[in-house]
Amino acid sequence: MCLILDTNLYNLFLQPDNSDMKPVKDWVDKDGKIAWSPTGKMKRELDRSPRMRTRFEEYRRDGKLKLYPPGDVEWERKRLPKLHSDDPDIIALARITGVNLLVSGDKDLHTDFKQLHGQRKIYQTRNHIDLLRNNRCP
Repeated sequence: MCLILDTNLYNLFLQPDNSDMKPVKDWVDKDGKIAWSPTGKMKRELDRSPRMRTRFEEYRRDGKLKLYPPGDVEWERKRLPKLHSDDPDIIALARITGVNLLVSGDKDLHTDFKQLHGQRKIYQTRNHIDLLRNNRCP
C-alpha cells in the first residue's frame, strides 16, 4: 500500500507527537510505503529539509520508499492541463503510479488531485485514519 506525502506536511510528519501525522508514520512503519520521485519541486523541497531527507533515506533502505523515475514524472507533467496548485509533480506522480491517497494540507492541490484522478482520497487529519487501510501501491 502506498501514499504520496505532500512537502507541505514534512515538518508535521517529523514531529514525533503530532497527533494528525502519527497514524501516517505508524502506517508507513508497519506495512505502507511512500511514493516519491526525485524531480522538480518534490526534489527541491526535500533538499531543503535535511531531516526529511534523512528519513526518506531510512525509508529507502527499509523498502518503505517507492521511487519512480524522474523522466516518467517529467513527461507526464508536460501533459497536464492548467492546475489550481503549484504541484504538477505530485499530480504527475499520482497519474503515472495510480496511487490513490494523498497526505496534504494544500486545498488547491486537493482540488487538482480530485479533479484529475477521480476517486482519489486525501488524508489531512487523524479523522481520516480509515483512508490508510484502503489504498494501493502499484
